[in-house]
Amino acid sequence: MNITIEKILEFNDLFPEEKEIDISSVLKKYSKKDLMLSCNVLSHNYGRAYIPDKNNTFFSSHSEKHLEDLNNRFEQLTKISGQKIFCYCTTKTSLELMRIIFSIPINEYKNDGDIEDFEYDLFRVILQINENLMSFKSSNKYDLATLSFLNFFIMNDISGQDVRDVFIRQVQYYSVLSDFIETYQDCTIAKESFYKNVGITKMSDYAKTWLALFTLEFEYQKKQGKGCPILDLNRLQDVDDTLNIGVLDFLSINLNEHIPYNNTKIKNRDNNVDYRVFRSRPLIKIDDNKYIIYCFPILVERLYNSLFFDLKDSFKDGFNFYNKDFVEKVLFQPQVLQCLNEKITSKIYPSREMILCGDKIKEEDNQPDFYLRENDNLILFECKAIRINGELKDKSDIDELLSILKNKLYCSKENIDKSRGKKKKAEQVGVTQLVHQMKIIDIDSFKWDNNIPDEVAYYPVIVLEDPRFVVPGLSYIINSWYQSLIEQELPEQMCHPIVVMSIDMLMLYSHIFKAEGFHNVFNKYFKQVVCYSANGVTWTFDPLADFNVFMQEKYKLSPQKKEQLFEIYRKTLGI
Repeated sequence: MNITIEKILEFNDLFPEEKEIDISSVLKKYSKKDLMLSCNVLSHNYGRAYIPDKNNTFFSSHSEKHLEDLNNRFEQLTKISGQKIFCYCTTKTSLELMRIIFSIPINEYKNDGDIEDFEYDLFRVILQINENLMSFKSSNKYDLATLSFLNFFIMNDISGQDVRDVFIRQVQYYSVLSDFIETYQDCTIAKESFYKNVGITKMSDYAKTWLALFTLEFEYQKKQGKGCPILDLNRLQDVDDTLNIGVLDFLSINLNEHIPYNNTKIKNRDNNVDYRVFRSRPLIKIDDNKYIIYCFPILVERLYNSLFFDLKDSFKDGFNFYNKDFVEKVLFQPQVLQCLNEKITSKIYPSREMILCGDKIKEEDNQPDFYLRENDNLILFECKAIRINGELKDKSDIDELLSILKNKLYCSKENIDKSRGKKKKAEQVGVTQLVHQMKIIDIDSFKWDNNIPDEVAYYPVIVLEDPRFVVPGLSYIINSWYQSLIEQELPEQMCHPIVVMSIDMLMLYSHIFKAEGFHNVFNKYFKQVVCYSANGVTWTFDPLADFNVFMQEKYKLSPQKKEQLFEIYRKTLGI
């Protein structure tokens, strides 16, 4: 795995003699619509934008009076830094700019700024946004793994993914969820509420509109068009009637809408923390029947990722219902069944019949989410659908982020509802669940398999629903918690490191697991990232090890296979 670290151009790099600028004050000089359309051009045509770039120049002839000074500054910066090219705008930069634009009430836009200053002011605002985005909080010094996780999870969760891969995953997950919503009795109220809010009669109305939007934007980007594309229903020939106006409006922000956002004082769920409103509504309605898509990655993730938040308020305990009844029992467990190598699989629990019966079966204390024995190799799975508060991501506080992560994947001491304070009794989750199950096996008290051999090897696995968490650094963090625990609890046992993976790996590579067996695939991974001591029990772990990356590199899908999958899943939604 190769990782490239790139310095993003910040305001202080180019204007070292100036203080931080007041972004809102600068933006208020201009028209909200002009700013929004310019931001949309940035998002569409630049993405990761560089200076100099003759094919995508930021400044036009309108900015001529500023160019000499800017050229001198870049020349000086080049001498100091040794760089010849600078990245000045990312997908997240333009999204952050859009968030600030919508946070200013429409009546505060004066529209009295000079056209000669517009691009120059906008460029300076972009650099100041970069500087603000690169600000992190921490009272401690952290290792490479922690800093890597922070960078991937906070900075690149929007822009750091291949759009085809995200599309395939969204359709895979959504196909299971939509069937669950439409057929599972306990989802009836949530389903009817969603239909009413969106103005549809079936889930496919929502999915087809999303797919039509995706296709229009995807084809536009393939053509590398310039400008700001507008979806005009008055001119567009929608012969297949795929664009449902009710869905379009449900997914839209009105151009003049005010979406409050305050970095320092966030009290309201409606505030746009972690781009919450944007993730829910990836369109801007600029006129009757006229819309723009302002961030393609946000649109792509809307199909499945945001649907939970549309539905959750209709359930008594939305998070628990979603985590246990859907993610664990419907999304995860049936998928493991597709991966089993029958030749070496000696025992599974829950059984195939229990998983596929569709009835609620009460889970017993200490029961693993999935248990699998391949000969004398014991594979214990814990599946988690975790969420990180958007406010925490915006704050970029490393210390608090690690604390929350440990609460969700190691030992739960805090309630999700902060007003309830700490739990009276800490709850085993993730790592501690797995170690406890291994201890039960070690003392021959594991009730779900009565024929475990005396000599076994443990393969603990944490499976996360959301692949955005499974990034370089996370596996090392989790295994650092785990290793100190097993040294105390199971000092003489062959406990392999915890494999951290996402559910989509089970979907994409089911044929690999089925052919080779889980423990054989895991052993190949460990051979690359783990150094075992002479006694074969203790080990050290690569700080940047990542099982998802390993699978993508070891069993790399050809471009033709990826394109084939892409087209298959486009057809899955019925278009």
